[in-house]
Amino acid sequence: MGLVIDNIDMREKFKGIFRQKYFVDKSNIINDFNKLIEDESSKYVCITKPRRFGKTSIAAMLVMYYSKSIDSKEIFDKLKVSKGKSSDIIEKENEIKQYKEYQGKYHTIYLDLSKNVFSFETLDAFISSINNKLKIDIKKLYPNSEVLNEYDDDIVVNFQNLYLETEKKFILVIDEWDYIITNKEFSDKERNNYINFLKYLIKDNSFLAFAYMTGITPIVKKLSQSTLNCFREYTMLNDKKYFEYFGFTEEEVNKLCSKNKKLTFKDLESWYNGYKSYDGKKIFNTWSVIHALNSNIIENYWSQSGSFNELKRMINYDIVGVKEDILELINGNEIEIQLENYGVEDIRKVSEEEEHVKEIFYSKMVTFGYLTYYDGKISIPNEELKEEFIKALNDKKSDMQYFYDMIKNSDEMLEVTLHKNVKRMCEILDKSHMEKISPGDRLDHGNLKRVIDYSYFNARAKYDIKEESPDGHGRADVIFLPKEKNKVNEEIIIIELKVNSTAKKAINQIHQKKYYNNLKEKGYNGNVLLIGINYDQKEGKYSCMIEEYDINMKKLSTSESEAERKRRNEPESDGIYKRLRSSVVNPKKN
Repeated sequence: MGLVIDNIDMREKFKGIFRQKYFVDKSNIINDFNKLIEDESSKYVCITKPRRFGKTSIAAMLVMYYSKSIDSKEIFDKLKVSKGKSSDIIEKENEIKQYKEYQGKYHTIYLDLSKNVFSFETLDAFISSINNKLKIDIKKLYPNSEVLNEYDDDIVVNFQNLYLETEKKFILVIDEWDYIITNKEFSDKERNNYINFLKYLIKDNSFLAFAYMTGITPIVKKLSQSTLNCFREYTMLNDKKYFEYFGFTEEEVNKLCSKNKKLTFKDLESWYNGYKSYDGKKIFNTWSVIHALNSNIIENYWSQSGSFNELKRMINYDIVGVKEDILELINGNEIEIQLENYGVEDIRKVSEEEEHVKEIFYSKMVTFGYLTYYDGKISIPNEELKEEFIKALNDKKSDMQYFYDMIKNSDEMLEVTLHKNVKRMCEILDKSHMEKISPGDRLDHGNLKRVIDYSYFNARAKYDIKEESPDGHGRADVIFLPKEKNKVNEEIIIIELKVNSTAKKAINQIHQKKYYNNLKEKGYNGNVLLIGINYDQKEGKYSCMIEEYDINMKKLSTSESEAERKRRNEPESDGIYKRLRSSVVNPKKN
């Protein structure tokens, strides 16, 4: 065991993973890889996933299994790989045969291409340091090797000579392959040389039986002459083969919950679920699930991986419509868009102007795990990531000052709503309307809904914001349901919107549709606020009305704005309001 050959750190890492209470067996990926060994057309595999999806854990497992100087039989004989994975009996027997044949057969080369990079001034110095470690390993493994007598400054030459001398091939495992490019280590010229070095190390070298490379950012071979076109790539956008080995499946999380006893699958599902495979299967973020299970606390663990500033920089790109899209995504909507892989070669070749194209931007966000992509639509995967987006939009020191200004009154809006201060509610709505609706914009139900979304933006901290009623019948404009820890005491808020009508008629619709049915049965016990909001196009003003009920729907109070009182008392004899109402298109609601 050594620093580069049969890496001792990776051995200890996998042994630690195996001993964990919440260990998930992903070893069947070895069955898949065994079939590719020494197959010239398939033996180069690059799998890229967001951070904290278990990439390095897989790398450690491969080093542990294949390494000649690591005794791994006791561990792997207990894992799925030893039993085969195929449903076909003959194929399964072949998998078991390969499992026994390849275990401990090769020396592995493990390279973490992010480790300690910052301490080297040049790329050559960094590669030279790896070469020096290799020399130390050869001295331990082959103290009488002729390679040591003629040790070359070129690391690839040393691998070639070692293979010629021993006739033993290597399994190459590269971790964080993209780090030097994405973190802009070294000069532009050196980063280009780095890609050429990888090609020199990997492509068409007889000393390699198999090469596995992982990181966050794909290579993306848009051109046939791509430098690293020997690899078969599997990314967040095109992985039909290995997706189940990165992140946790629903079945795996269910089993983990049965071990935990305190957190339920439902607890974990909304917070850490939501990534989707090519066929729509849901994938969980491994890092967050394990931390939640170990601490028995559901909270945001993604931010502990240091991603917030990265997300903020992405959203700060001045791309038309992106910030509006982000709000739609935060509200739980999907956005239809055709995406292609974003990769290292885009970073190297695409100009700053070209990079600010929506498709590339969203591809990048999917690659980094901030969004998920399925069936031609992007969405925010889960509550954990939604919190990151909300934090980014609430950062007043960023380029998103416009958005910050628009939502900064949302804390007050929730407060005055809970205090049934309808006058102040109307004032805040009037201000939000001026900031969100431009002169000449068509005022329909959708635009009015967006004003409400901005006005109550920060309510997401305390409430789950829904449209479907608790009993599953009908859709209100907005329903604020207190989060689990506040279900007993916090008020439930149900909002219905109207244009050129009255707030009272909006509340009447809530009663008619009975959006408040089954709240008590669902565990809610606070008072219920029914809120009608109307926008008068002629006056350019909002009117509001609140009816307060206890959880048994016994009426406690009514509050209405001055504008609402006037609105309901005005005659419609001139027909102007009727004509205005007929000019407004209101989307049908189920």
